[in-house]
Amino acid sequence: MDIDKNKIFRIATISIVFLALMLTFQWYYGKNVVTKKLQSALFQNKNIVTADITKERERITIYLTLKDVDNLMEVYNNIYDAIEHQLKGQPFEVKIINNANSAIKDLFDNEIQFIMYEAIQTGKYTEMKARLDEIKNTKIEKNISEPYEIKVFIDTNNLYLQIKHGKSNFYKVFKQET
Repeated sequence: MDIDKNKIFRIATISIVFLALMLTFQWYYGKNVVTKKLQSALFQNKNIVTADITKERERITIYLTLKDVDNLMEVYNNIYDAIEHQLKGQPFEVKIINNANSAIKDLFDNEIQFIMYEAIQTGKYTEMKARLDEIKNTKIEKNISEPYEIKVFIDTNNLYLQIKHGKSNFYKVFKQET
């Protein structure tokens, strides 16, 4: 049997070009189409100010800036469900970008975060709430002009913290150990 080297070369060349086109299309689809579709779905939520989406390896990270919300748990779960619906099982992570002033950052870094992590580890959520109320009342007594508002919500998956001081907000979602 006589093998024509030109035919083999043409078949190999066409296969390589076709494979390169398929990989390019898949990259473009994953990079632009899915991202744009997810971003437009996120901006339908009235509580989102900005949404930046990055894809690292097989994990998508969504960075969100939220408006002033009353119930972080409700807003976060609505956003999470919308992302889950759009990504259809792809792994993702939601990170909230805060627009907090230095007073809120100091309060969280020096007092509140320890209380939150301790409650997650020990399961003493009632004690956590009492300690947060005590901090809030102490801050109200010291700073009458702009009171602090500290809210905590809990569900089976997460612990949600929101702190408001004047026009500045701080949001944090803590994953619960299962």
